[in-house]
Amino acid sequence: MTNGHGSAAGTVRPEREWTAEEIATRLWKFYRERTSTRAVTRLGFVEHIAYLLFLKLDHERAQRGGRLSVKPVAPAGAWSRLAGLSGDDLHFALRGLMDDLGMPAPQDAPERETASVLFRDAQPWNVERMAELSSLIVEEIAPYHWSSVRRPELGRAFDLLLQDCRSDIDAKIHTGQTLTARPILTVVARALDVRPGDIVIDPACGTGSTLIAAQRVMASQEGAMGPASIAGADLDAQMCRLATMNILLSTGRPFSERAPVRQGDSLLAQGVPVRRSDSTAVPTAAICNPPFKSTSTPPNSDLRTDFWAFSDFPTNFLQHIAITLPIGARAAVFLPDGVLFGGNSVATIRRRLLQNCDVHTLLRLPTGLFHRKGVKANVLFFTKAAPSPSGEPATRTLWVYDARSDAHHTDTGNPVTESDFDDFLTAYRPEGGFSARTESDRFRPYDAAELLDQTDTNLNLYAHIKPDLVDFEAPRDIALRIADDLGEAQRHFKAVADRLK
Repeated sequence: MTNGHGSAAGTVRPEREWTAEEIATRLWKFYRERTSTRAVTRLGFVEHIAYLLFLKLDHERAQRGGRLSVKPVAPAGAWSRLAGLSGDDLHFALRGLMDDLGMPAPQDAPERETASVLFRDAQPWNVERMAELSSLIVEEIAPYHWSSVRRPELGRAFDLLLQDCRSDIDAKIHTGQTLTARPILTVVARALDVRPGDIVIDPACGTGSTLIAAQRVMASQEGAMGPASIAGADLDAQMCRLATMNILLSTGRPFSERAPVRQGDSLLAQGVPVRRSDSTAVPTAAICNPPFKSTSTPPNSDLRTDFWAFSDFPTNFLQHIAITLPIGARAAVFLPDGVLFGGNSVATIRRRLLQNCDVHTLLRLPTGLFHRKGVKANVLFFTKAAPSPSGEPATRTLWVYDARSDAHHTDTGNPVTESDFDDFLTAYRPEGGFSARTESDRFRPYDAAELLDQTDTNLNLYAHIKPDLVDFEAPRDIALRIADDLGEAQRHFKAVADRLK
């Protein structure tokens, strides 16, 4: 890495030549060698990288001359003062700055909205860690001109930092967070055929990777995108902070724009899809990998009178998206296997989904894609349909693509790539459109009327190849999953008992 802007000039290459890998490697080296890793988690370290980069980039952009100069979002001189402090003074100043920027944006200052999401509820490291934080600022952030780093590399560097926090993210059981393989998200966005004129939402956006994948696919095509082209929400304030910075660095959005992500429980927003605070435009597409498990309480009939039934979190997000999307909007929702064959309320929701939406494709994903063991996932693609005058179901044919059998990937040992899904994309959208789809060993159509004739409307379907035995979990993993499910069921029954007189 060189700089030409600080005392480290000549020791590293120019910022415009930095790669994402060397940025991430350099910062993780500092984390391992210069911080107390027992006191500061990897996720907490990346959070502070986000805060510091926001303040440094905000300062740099305000220093540019002429028409390139922009008014800083942070108070004037905030970065310069912060970079010269240490100890208690640094802790006090950073906490005050976080409190100031984290306040809800005033009506007459919409340029503060993005900062308010990033710094809401933010807390600096413990005062005993200020020597480490001061070294991070002085040695790794302040000397360099981060505006000169190529945007794709800076965005990808932050994404790499987040990926290395997967264990910390998986530990957030309350909100059910997990990381999704980036190539899968790009494949899903390409399958949905998102274009520059689309407005893509994610009501459980996590670190924002779904929205970034959609934005990149849209940006690769001709046409102008509006500032409201992506919008997300998440219940977890920490995830909202990280998603905000991830999107800012990956897309180059001005820090003074309206926030692309908001904190909130999407499942409580009856009849309302996710949108930016200043936008009245309705979404045209949704991509969502909802929490598969969470210890928080799902909504009930007092909160969502529009729900078809009440179930677990992935099923509730599935119906929330199907209910709130406008007619004609497309959606891709990640789901665990259980949503495809579960009984009672889950079966009711599957039936209503087939009746109200054109559920045209089920993609069975390979095992091992998620960091958590035992997670088997699928992607269900559908289009919101207008009610049929004759009452016929909107789904006529459900095509199932089996990318799971004879395929196994892990997030580390054998990572999935976009090219692994070339055959799926070709089968999904042939040159003649959906009507030109052809059956194969991996791609098979099912008549929706026959599925609806079943009492449970089972969608646990495969193509013609026989699933491998390796698709089934090890006995220990099955036992652990059953124990988790029993614990979750116990919490639900306890909640029901508490509501009974």
